[in-house]
Amino acid sequence: MGPQHREECKMTQEFVAESIGVSRQAVSKWETGASDPSTSNLLTLAKLFNTTAEELLREVQ
Repeated sequence: MGPQHREECKMTQEFVAESIGVSRQAVSKWETGASDPSTSNLLTLAKLFNTTAEELLREVQ
């Protein structure tokens, strides 16, 4: 899950982190591929970015 959706939505890592209740470092790790968001965080991210979880997962593959 790269930064594309976040950047298209003009959001900072800090804003995303605060919006879904995780650390900025967690968002950074998701974007670099060091770790993956939980299913519930993935669904929340999709809602925040006005996209689908499937679309976010597609970027990973």
